[in-house]
Amino acid sequence: MKKFKGYITTKEFTAMGLRSNDIKTLCDNDEIIKIKQGLYRQFDMFGQNQSFVDISVAYPRVVIAGFSALVYHKLTTFLPSKVTIAINRTERPPKLLYPPTNILFINESLFNYGVMEVKEGKYSFKIYNAERTICDAFKYRNQMGMDIAKECLVEYMKRKDKNINKLYEMSEKLKVKKIMEPWLMALV
Repeated sequence: MKKFKGYITTKEFTAMGLRSNDIKTLCDNDEIIKIKQGLYRQFDMFGQNQSFVDISVAYPRVVIAGFSALVYHKLTTFLPSKVTIAINRTERPPKLLYPPTNILFINESLFNYGVMEVKEGKYSFKIYNAERTICDAFKYRNQMGMDIAKECLVEYMKRKDKNINKLYEMSEKLKVKKIMEPWLMALV
């Protein structure tokens, strides 16, 4: 087990001479975690955004979104119990066993808008940038709560790296300008 660092597939376990019972024992003994069917991770692998990396390794096309992106960008004090991911509406939802997830289905034309890639050690994950995440909070305000949408906008306005023009452009593109503009004007 010391030979592999990070992630390993069932096929690689089989090549090492391990059978399904051996893999199950490794899971039961907390030596590995099953991410999805056929993909496992070392149990003691800890990164600052480990669950985002796990999801990205299992499904490279998903984007971290919603509450999870708000937490990453330090725009909320709310700590979600599940990782929110976005997928293209035309794709099948991923079948993750770990970590627990919420899925947002995004139109193909807007799916890649505002995506940034973050390096985490030798791995990386995709996440929506702060401006897109704020717009999404206003777009999904009925699910997330208007208080969360307002909180993230207030926190964003306190930042030195804020880009109000970029935020305004994104609000137009994502069709939340009318909802967000009064709150933005009150804070400017």
